[in-house]
Amino acid sequence: MDKDVENASGTLAGRAREFLDRLPLEREGGRQLRRLADGGVVGDWFGCELSSVFQPVVLPPDGSTIGYGAYLRILGSGERALSPWTLFSANADDNRLVALDRVARTVHALNFLSSVEGDSLLFLKVHGRLLAAVSGDHGAAFRKVVDALDLPPERIVIETPLEASTQPDLLAFVLRNYRNNGFQVAINVDSPMQWQALSSRVPAQFVKVDSARLFLADDWRARLAWLVSLRERASVIVTRLEAKLDGVLPAGVLVQGYAYGLPAQRAAIMRAERYVLDRFAF
Repeated sequence: MDKDVENASGTLAGRAREFLDRLPLEREGGRQLRRLADGGVVGDWFGCELSSVFQPVVLPPDGSTIGYGAYLRILGSGERALSPWTLFSANADDNRLVALDRVARTVHALNFLSSVEGDSLLFLKVHGRLLAAVSGDHGAAFRKVVDALDLPPERIVIETPLEASTQPDLLAFVLRNYRNNGFQVAINVDSPMQWQALSSRVPAQFVKVDSARLFLADDWRARLAWLVSLRERASVIVTRLEAKLDGVLPAGVLVQGYAYGLPAQRAAIMRAERYVLDRFAF
């Protein structure tokens, strides 16, 4: 790691530690965040504990990790594990949903900052209902959070759900908002054809496609190559891979799934190399 990266990494770690040191170790009324003994952070949402796991996004030729997708792990009352879908569905009011989403993203950002060195990216999913619930400037409130932590917004990739790709006008508006606030953006598509229809309309920097949808046809390699050719400067990420892909893949393809790394607690995360990220700079 060169000296500039080392110094930047030390600054981020120091700023995160300064913020973490002000968080309580025990639950306190009115406080939504607390610190764990190992330095991690959990959120408190009406008795539910929100924590983070991270799954690597990998460049397949050499196995380099360029970023991590953040996923919620939730414990309800009685230490019962809950799915994120269950928790978000229980918050039917739009204002509560917006608040829950922001708490979850703040937890992810803090855990990411305190456990990942270097310049790796953090992929954060946005709940589908949030896209319509926020009528103003998408990303403005979260930008204040990352600025307070001195986390460069370009290291965060805001990821929209698959259903958002069926609403091109709303999707384009939302993505422009996030990009105007300094974040990178990713969309999910159900096929190369859907990205072909969207590619000239939405400013995505990453396009994600579920391997199950891509592998429906025997000519998936040709379909993947076509998807890459349509990318309009976006990098393609094939997700949910349970077996490693054989053979040479088109340049610019990234992969994610159990075959390339399980979702892991913060202690398991390693530093991504800067030279890999330079290949995906925008």
